[in-house]
Amino acid sequence: MAAIPLIQPSASALKFGASAPNRAIFSTPTVDIKDESSEQDLLNEGDMDDYVTAMYLDPSPINKETSAKSWAQSNRTLAATFRPSTNEIAVFVAGKKAAEEFIMQMFGVFLNTTTIDPRKSPENYKRNFNQYYEGIKRHLLQLYEQSKNDMDTEEATNNNVELELMEGISAIWRLAECMFFTRDEDKPIAFMYSEWLSAHDSGLDLDIGETLLASAGRLSHPQFWPYINQCLLRGMKKSVVFMVEQTLGDETDEDVADALESFLKLLKGIPASESSILGGKAYERHMKWREACEKFGKSSQVSRLGTGGAKAVSILTGDIDTILDVTESWEEAFAAILLYTNPDCPRHELLLILKICVEKYLQGIEISTLDKVKVSILEMDPIKTLRHCGNYHPWLVAHLADVLQQHDYLDMADLQLQDIAVGFDSDIRDFFIVSYAQSLMSNTNLWEAIAGYLLKCGHIGKSTLSEWICHVPLESPRKAHKVLKFCKENGLTDSLQSINRVMGVEEEKRGQYALAIQHFIASNDDDRVAKVVDNLMRNYLQDGNLDLEDTLASISSQSFNRHVDFLRSYAKFQQDYKNGDLRSAGQTLRKLLTVGKAPIKYWAVILFDALPLLENKQEVIFDSNDTYELMWCLEEIVGSQHKAEYLQLLPTSVSSATSTVAEREQQLNVVRLSLVRNLARSLVHPPQDLKD
Repeated sequence: MAAIPLIQPSASALKFGASAPNRAIFSTPTVDIKDESSEQDLLNEGDMDDYVTAMYLDPSPINKETSAKSWAQSNRTLAATFRPSTNEIAVFVAGKKAAEEFIMQMFGVFLNTTTIDPRKSPENYKRNFNQYYEGIKRHLLQLYEQSKNDMDTEEATNNNVELELMEGISAIWRLAECMFFTRDEDKPIAFMYSEWLSAHDSGLDLDIGETLLASAGRLSHPQFWPYINQCLLRGMKKSVVFMVEQTLGDETDEDVADALESFLKLLKGIPASESSILGGKAYERHMKWREACEKFGKSSQVSRLGTGGAKAVSILTGDIDTILDVTESWEEAFAAILLYTNPDCPRHELLLILKICVEKYLQGIEISTLDKVKVSILEMDPIKTLRHCGNYHPWLVAHLADVLQQHDYLDMADLQLQDIAVGFDSDIRDFFIVSYAQSLMSNTNLWEAIAGYLLKCGHIGKSTLSEWICHVPLESPRKAHKVLKFCKENGLTDSLQSINRVMGVEEEKRGQYALAIQHFIASNDDDRVAKVVDNLMRNYLQDGNLDLEDTLASISSQSFNRHVDFLRSYAKFQQDYKNGDLRSAGQTLRKLLTVGKAPIKYWAVILFDALPLLENKQEVIFDSNDTYELMWCLEEIVGSQHKAEYLQLLPTSVSSATSTVAEREQQLNVVRLSLVRNLARSLVHPPQDLKD
């Protein structure tokens, strides 16, 4: 048996210590940071054929002292789903109600954006697209509030895991927006990335700034220049200018003050994002500013600022060695090198700078999935981005794939998934959205979102939906109505019939025969309709207490079925007879037998019902032709090989349950005698004005 590749464990599971998958999702070659002749790619995830056949959560997310019941009561469950269409197993930690709200809100955004062409309606698309990030921020706020209010240690730990996951999703989504979807050429990526870093990875201790401002000799404070340098690395120009201005105002040494003033002039000249335009005069101004920084760095004034000041000036001149020496992460180094060496660098020329930073900080260590995603985005490699996002979170990869396809970053003709799922002939975007929808299937509260996602994924999604929706629990009539309506509106004919069949069985078990019949008619299950009608007839014939009219009243007259039509005619016959309308009752009974409405197994029952009409002394109900027809029906019963089965249906008022076949057949002689009498009477006194 072939191994099942586990390509999508949840990020939550990974954070609990689960084994990371070593199998790459795509076999399509992608552009990496390193050249082929250089060292092994730092971001290489291993051999393409290295399938992960097992995953263990170690330590387990459920402590040994914690019961499964209490885990479930905290509204968290460890769930797994097998995907037959892709031969995968997905393991994930089910979220809270807040997560359900997020999923539903984002599903609404998905529906709004996936139906809009960003080229034809850019403003409308952008307005809807922005709702993605707004939704992520709202969910983050909920998680922040939840973490503050939650005093339970175990629950707080769970919240922190989810919070960390969503912070990563927020950072990835915004970075992807900066690299792939922004068309603002007046704002180079250097400044956009710097702003992204400040928003999603501040790395700055604000308390240090407050301490420095309150210090009398802040220039000699050991944290002063490290704080200044870190602000510079992250492009926080205003913060640096403010701190140096405050320091300059308090400085009593004139030489140091002169040096600080010159340094402050350089700081104020740092190109800002709002004044930067690729190329042209802005580029010339930047080059002149760098020359001024280099000149200041060679002057005697720098020595008055100490070693920290010299490093700050080296950062401004774009000295890569200094930047790599004082930064704490590859993201910080990338931002600084980009800002101070080439701020107008276009997106497609970032690989050289990125390579320098990755080699410095990620060489020889186990790279986190989050870092892999970030690097892939900065490489502007959509395929590698999706591959790593697939290892981070199913929601992220599904929606990012959708947006990337809308912006023409994915060539569907060249990027099929034959290496992952044999027979999956859809495209990348559909594959990930279907996988995401499948990861939600354990939560039946989200059935509408799951169904909506699958509907937007071509024939693969619709075939998956057709099978899955038949298993959605129908806890209430309202939900059942919504599911049936959804199937009808979206052309899920087979599913509609299957669900109706299941609902019909359940209604039949509860004794709701009319509802059961309606569902079986809707499912085109004629055999089950016949079975329910038979049950109704048997109950009526046994005790006579069942009101067939009331039972049939709730069955739509537009739902034609021959078995229901028979039951309606039989009920009408009984009602006409009770009301004394013998002529109408006779006409109905004749049609039951002669037009073929009544199954042959009920002919004996109907013939006994005809006795009061045959023996009526006031008028002749059946003419000679009718009587001949009834006689023929009687002989068909007597001569049938199923005679015993037919006679078994006779009501208790005619024959007891213990009567033998011979005794029941003997009863038929009463009918035969009445028919002979009626024939004679009808020939002598034929009935008048009979309507056909």
